[in-house]
Amino acid sequence: MYYISKGFQLVGLLVIGAGFITKFPQLMDYKLLGIGAIFFIMGLVVKKFGLRNN
Repeated sequence: MYYISKGFQLVGLLVIGAGFITKFPQLMDYKLLGIGAIFFIMGLVVKKFGLRNN
């Protein structure tokens, strides 16, 4: 579960980074920002609630 959560966070950051680079002089597309943020938040939720503290 740890690697799944980190994978979601990585995908979110990559989407945000790619959107930033492709539209650099202008503002980033809000759709890409939303998609990246959703993946990153999914990773945080999986890390917070999906992992047990032993």
